[in-house]
Amino acid sequence: MTVNEIAKASGVSTATVSRVMNNGPVKKETREKVEAVIRELNHLPDDLTKRTLGTPQKALAIVTHSVTNYYTMEFAETVIDRCAEKGILVYLNRSDTYDGQYRSISDLLARGVEGLILQDPPLQSYESDFFHKLAERIPLVLVHSNKELYDINAVMVDQEAGMRRAARYLLEDGHGRQLFIRGDFGFSFEQKERVWREEMTKAGFPPRPEDVLTLEHVDHEKGIDVTYEAVKKVLKKGDIPSAVFTSNDIMGVGALNAIRDCGFRVPEDITLLSHDNTILATSNGLSSVDMKTPSVAHAALDLLDYLIHGADTEPRRILITPDLVIRNTSRKPK
Repeated sequence: MTVNEIAKASGVSTATVSRVMNNGPVKKETREKVEAVIRELNHLPDDLTKRTLGTPQKALAIVTHSVTNYYTMEFAETVIDRCAEKGILVYLNRSDTYDGQYRSISDLLARGVEGLILQDPPLQSYESDFFHKLAERIPLVLVHSNKELYDINAVMVDQEAGMRRAARYLLEDGHGRQLFIRGDFGFSFEQKERVWREEMTKAGFPPRPEDVLTLEHVDHEKGIDVTYEAVKKVLKKGDIPSAVFTSNDIMGVGALNAIRDCGFRVPEDITLLSHDNTILATSNGLSSVDMKTPSVAHAALDLLDYLIHGADTEPRRILITPDLVIRNTSRKPK
């Protein structure tokens, strides 16, 4: 993809395209039009760092959807600690939109990073050919990717198996009336709800519309307060579930606070189970599905190392099996 092709598709001059790509002075509407064409054509920039500064310090990059999500924090810290031992710099960038991640990745390529880890990329990214174009340019590993994308290196936690285990655990404990809480977008949330619905329906308890809460901003720290208000509202209506499942520990803490503030005991009155098993789960005594975050981080780095050094040219998929950790917010099934 050349500047001439972008200019032709945008209906502007090559000089204007160059100014856009180099963050020069351009009218807002013109910049937005050119940037839209650049994204549509999956154009990736040249490595400006190596051309202008010579070979910089070795660097990798993580692009994620949230840095206030404790799962991401533990993942990133594991990567950074291991890279520090080898003198490798790690860039950490966040965006929860396709356009935002596209801009971040373009900038990282220009900085000359040697490899890239994409954690929970937006669903829209799967709908284009962007990942394949990117994998042709730079060693790339997807973490928690869509399982249909077989030809790019990826590390996945078998969240379907973990979710089935969690749902069956609650059903075995007699919880036919459950409240399921999830985020408003993302492959992981979609998969968890699908499996939960399958297990509930199979057991004879098909979920009602009011049995699912879909909330915004729950992959960020503010999700604690968002979930607190939502669960409190449900409980105040008087339609009390015997169990609550939250799709991450951020929501788990919010739900726990709401249940207690409404005068219910956990787990005597309401059982609570969350997902991820981050420090939020351990510090609040939450029963949680353990995503084995350090193992995911090490596996992603191993795959990236193989790619960078040419030791592994065939795409690989590493599947990690989660555990169920029982703490103070649930009981062993009778």
